[in-house]
Amino acid sequence: MGSPQLHVGIVASPGKGHLIPVLVLGNRLAVFHNIKATIIIITSKNSPPDTQLLKTFNVPRKLIDVVQIPPVDISNLIDTDAKVVTQICVMVRQALPEIRIAISTIKPDALIVDLLSTEVMTLVSREFNMPKYVFVPTNAWFTALAIYSAKVLDKEIEGQYVDHGNILMIPGCKPVRPDDVVDAMLDRNDEQYNEHVRLGIEYTLSDGILINTWEEAECDTLKGLTENERLKSVVKVQIYPIGPLRRNVEDKNMENWILKWLDKQPSESVLYVSFGSGGTLSSKQMIELAWGLKLSQQRFVWVVRPPCDGGADGSFFNSGQNPEQTAVDKSEKEEDNVKSSCSLCPAQHLPCDGTLDYLPEGFLTRTRDKGLVVQTWAQQVEILSHSAVGGFLTRTRDKGLVVQTWAQQVEITL
Repeated sequence: MGSPQLHVGIVASPGKGHLIPVLVLGNRLAVFHNIKATIIIITSKNSPPDTQLLKTFNVPRKLIDVVQIPPVDISNLIDTDAKVVTQICVMVRQALPEIRIAISTIKPDALIVDLLSTEVMTLVSREFNMPKYVFVPTNAWFTALAIYSAKVLDKEIEGQYVDHGNILMIPGCKPVRPDDVVDAMLDRNDEQYNEHVRLGIEYTLSDGILINTWEEAECDTLKGLTENERLKSVVKVQIYPIGPLRRNVEDKNMENWILKWLDKQPSESVLYVSFGSGGTLSSKQMIELAWGLKLSQQRFVWVVRPPCDGGADGSFFNSGQNPEQTAVDKSEKEEDNVKSSCSLCPAQHLPCDGTLDYLPEGFLTRTRDKGLVVQTWAQQVEILSHSAVGGFLTRTRDKGLVVQTWAQQVEITL
């Protein structure tokens, strides 16, 4: 008889941006290592279980199960303007009783938690005797900064990091300019910063950290994490570079209207513009970007969300609820009386729902021959893999390694 099959539980914190990499990891473990994986999804009221998204992953049903944790009400626990990291951490905290039941039921041999659900490890340490790992879907640089800032810089530096005159030194890693820190470090008086510090400390309480990176992508940072004695003494746990983890384009239906439009464009001529599953622009930024795209005469695919003047992460839980999002017809409201219920625009042969009143007047008309404006969500991997795409405009603080990976795939230097 062979040895019993290993069973791993993987916890995904709320939000599509966290669920997708967890699903990719579970798929990798199942397909390449014959490991049974149970994905524990912590849902939110504004981000319900995305059944369509789950269907897009062609995974062996015998090897992957999904357990959905019901949404919790945190409205009386946080301020109305609480940052997204704070919201997610409170959701995870309030969901711990249900997560405990799930773990007791599925009885995994080991548990992997994503970068914002580390509080589950405290539950595991207290009640379950199993190895526990943290999965960081971003990169090694973020991991080093998160841990070192939480355990060292938080004690050594007074006041705001952005007001600190000197660069922030992380042993064995590239120095960090104060204005390049992650969003959670921008305001040390915000509750989000307290959660950031807690998370960084809890990473080092695991039995190992799985990072979506690889040696060729972050050689120096990985060397610092694994060989620099000063940094190793802070990190303490084993680092496992397991990347690159990415969705297989062949697993998706490539016959969609965006890709068909890209098929008609010259090679490397299109700029892809997207700010992530939770990234939004202010009204002023939205107008400036729209004018920039228009005046540049550049072909583009722009994934646009309604402006949010309350912060860059204002749409996190509301983004991408419908994977087959409708597109905006490239026509202006004065010229086009398309009803919002319309599903096809004959002029463009594209799905449409009317016009967007938060873009500059005339923008859709003037750019109709140059670009696509897509509401809320788009198949990013498929778009970036297309030969017509030659540029990627995004938030570098969140997407650094994504951009680097894409540049290697399409052989373009950014």
